Amino acid sequence: MKLATASKDALQNLAERVRADLKMMDYATKPWVEPRFDESGKPMLDVVIIGAGQSGLAVGHALQRRGVSNILLLDGSPEGKEGVWGTFARNYEIRSPKDITGTELGLPSLSIQSFYEAKYSPQAWDEIKRIPRLEWLHYLQWYRSVVDLPIRNNAQVMDIDYDRDGVTVSLTDGEAIRARLVVLATGMDGGGAWRVPDNISESLPRERYDHSSDIFDDTKLKDRNVGILGSGAAAFDVAVAALTAGAARVDMCLRGPRMPMIDIVREGETAGHLNHSHEIPDQMKWDLAGFRAGLRQSPAEHHFFKACSYPNFFIHVNAGWNEIGLDGGEIVVKTSEKTFRFDHVFAATGVTVDMGLRPELNKIAANAALWKHRFTPPNNEGLGRLNFPYLNANYQFIEREPGLAPGIDRIFAYNALSSMSMGIAGAVSISAMKYAVPRVASAVTGFLFKEQEANLIDFFASFRTPSITFPPHVRLMLGMPADGEQETAAS
Repeated sequence: MKLATASKDALQNLAERVRADLKMMDYATKPWVEPRFDESGKPMLDVVIIGAGQSGLAVGHALQRRGVSNILLLDGSPEGKEGVWGTFARNYEIRSPKDITGTELGLPSLSIQSFYEAKYSPQAWDEIKRIPRLEWLHYLQWYRSVVDLPIRNNAQVMDIDYDRDGVTVSLTDGEAIRARLVVLATGMDGGGAWRVPDNISESLPRERYDHSSDIFDDTKLKDRNVGILGSGAAAFDVAVAALTAGAARVDMCLRGPRMPMIDIVREGETAGHLNHSHEIPDQMKWDLAGFRAGLRQSPAEHHFFKACSYPNFFIHVNAGWNEIGLDGGEIVVKTSEKTFRFDHVFAATGVTVDMGLRPELNKIAANAALWKHRFTPPNNEGLGRLNFPYLNANYQFIEREPGLAPGIDRIFAYNALSSMSMGIAGAVSISAMKYAVPRVASAVTGFLFKEQEANLIDFFASFRTPSITFPPHVRLMLGMPADGEQETAAS
């Protein structure tokens, strides 16, 4: 259904309403952080946020509304291409329910619903079940323009170093940015890399396979036989892309005995789970992570039915790819039960979280506490999860050994690295933002405030302007200094 957009002024009017609402709510939002300077005397940024997608935008705006304005967001992508929504995401709708909140930080005029209703109509909002992906992308772009964050695009981070006094973020262009704190808001692959099984990458030329996160030309799949390893949301997104491009046949292979159809993330979207899952004992966090990994993520409803509507789409259970090779121009895949022949294959196999795969995280990985340093699993299952960082309750890295990495706690992991320590309130889902973003912002402001708490008396004693201006005869009666003479707050 093609929607009729409202007048071109509607979104501008909404933007003005947001600014008016922010003005109405601006109590206690004035800047309060004392400036700091680096070793050369140059002013330091208070916070650098790496990543200007949905997480980075929300954290940056939350800090603005708490009076922390000396910040900078860095993103390696061009403007408009931050995150997944305008790049490799192929789903028509986002998986989250349309009434999702969090990015607006409690301001209704800044919500996705207000945006959509202004762009189309309240009736149009009522008629959709989930938010179209491109509308979510356009919402984030509009959000960015309204909250007016300082963002630098095309800024590739190559190194993050830290010390007792701050963090140095080095860019590929040679610039070194000095900040007091850094927040990693780099999404699903910001703590590792998208995972292609070794038997695919080692057996096939690179041009014969893709990961579901790759950006590829759909037209190359026309009249081709396509194989997909995996059965989650990304697998179905790729399947629909191939089928609509005119693939001759698409075979989806599941390693397990059944399709994952229970979306437990939705069941955990409660104030209890989202606000307190970081507080549960380590053993329970470990067990829950294993339970969730065993269930996998169910496909998005719209792409599941879309794929299944094609007669040339097939699903195979218990069909892990045991052997892969080339026979002439064909890719031969052997499972325990049958042999497939494909022209092109996709690995919809998720992400590996391992800081060692990210060169810019090398110095953090060398000294940060990991789960393997703080927790011994009761069996040998899920050992890959031991490579996750062991974060504190504020998303901060902690030293592997006390005293050996001062300053590592100046870095906050609000990305996939937080998943083990924060549980369902990790940073990779929109649903967690309502509770996670304020906690990150509070942790950042708490750190900054603690660094200046020794100066509290000096701060209040520095004020010289009386709250009431007395006439001269009253000043004389009260024994106050005459006009023009200084008066301290203590007097």
